Amino acid sequence: MAIIKVLSRHSPTYSGLINYILNESKVDKDEIYTHNLRSVDVTGYVREFMENEAFRRQPRSDQIYLFHEIISFHAQETDAVITKDMIDDLVQTYIELRGNTGVMLGAVHRDKEHIHIHFCSSGLHYRTGKSFGLSKAQLHQVKVQFQEYHKARYTELAMSAPKHGRGEQSLSHAEWHRRQRQQFNDVVRECFSQARSQQHFLELLRDNNLPHYERSGKPTGIEYDGGKFRFSRLLEDKQFDSLPVERGAEEQALAEIRAIRQRQQGRDQRDRDLDNSDIAR
Repeated sequence: MAIIKVLSRHSPTYSGLINYILNESKVDKDEIYTHNLRSVDVTGYVREFMENEAFRRQPRSDQIYLFHEIISFHAQETDAVITKDMIDDLVQTYIELRGNTGVMLGAVHRDKEHIHIHFCSSGLHYRTGKSFGLSKAQLHQVKVQFQEYHKARYTELAMSAPKHGRGEQSLSHAEWHRRQRQQFNDVVRECFSQARSQQHFLELLRDNNLPHYERSGKPTGIEYDGGKFRFSRLLEDKQFDSLPVERGAEEQALAEIRAIRQRQQGRDQRDRDLDNSDIAR
């Protein structure tokens, strides 16, 4: 059965995430999914996400710009089991449960041992300026409803059923973390050895299906198999912080969002002026 992760991003890294999701070496064009999007390429998708962000009513320093959402299946649930028709149905069901009023772009990755569906979801509802985030209770409800749906409809998806809200009982907390770290610590260190910057390191981790999570807007560690693991424990002390930070793409995105917002405000003001002039007549 599928496991769902929803990871928030406090920087406008639309381009990096969308390029990762639509990587041609990982994705079949027939398994790309869009919701409230009109474009057909990365440049257009990025622009539309930024246009939607420009509707934000109250920008804040700690705001969430986007979500990286992942549906993952058990390794034994292969291409022969998970058909395109099944994926099509599960994607549409997930979007309905997550909320039809968001902006979403998704694609299926079949290049690793596990089949994954990755989504870039907007931080705001479509053109309203209101948050598209989920509370813990709402996220739990989405996970449970999605699991119940595919459990009832697709009985062949019988592996790795998550028990939402419950941890693994057979191992101590420390032993569970130790075993998990053994499985991916080498991958993390290899990614770090190749990384040119913090952003490149995070991209390499994503390529290995190890998405990062954030605390107070800062990348803090990775999510793996339902657990969270800090960089401070996976790497030597402050190694992640020692990598250079690339701000170019982020600053360019912020500038573009501000420019779009100013244009929108200018159009709104002209519309109000025209309405007032009509009333005066």
